[in-house]
Amino acid sequence: MAVVFLLGPGIWDHAKKAASDPIPMQTRRMIAKILRANRHKVILMEDDPDRKGEDLIQKFDRLLMEDVTDVIVYWPPLAKMQTTYDEFILLCDRQEFLKRELITIWVLHHVSVASIKRDEFKVLESGNRSRYLTAVVKLGVHPLEWENEDDLKEQVQLLSTELN
Repeated sequence: MAVVFLLGPGIWDHAKKAASDPIPMQTRRMIAKILRANRHKVILMEDDPDRKGEDLIQKFDRLLMEDVTDVIVYWPPLAKMQTTYDEFILLCDRQEFLKRELITIWVLHHVSVASIKRDEFKVLESGNRSRYLTAVVKLGVHPLEWENEDDLKEQVQLLSTELN
């Protein structure tokens, strides 16, 4: 059984897309449901209650250190990504911990948002943040691309069987 810290956006970027269903948070919950059906524990920051005096970075660290074996970052097109970019930076800052604990990072991204190769992380959406995310590839991320909802579900199911 894997312990998965599931990251990613919760809402659409209204500057890029009109509101529609399902919002990214609903899709993350669907991903969590598939993983849980395969007996994995899934941690979503939104579902874990805030603790008195704890800021979001402390909460991120507390959850990451709860025996996490894998981090999955869900990245759809046209979503509000700033918090997810921040999560990437937090992961980069914890590189030593991730390597010591053998935590694998999976980036489950739509083909239109990024190109991730062994030594390159290129953001394809407007507002190119590639320069800020080049350190992410040093984490040894495992990219998983998808094109449509059926493809996404298939990728999650395959990943679920591959996890510890």
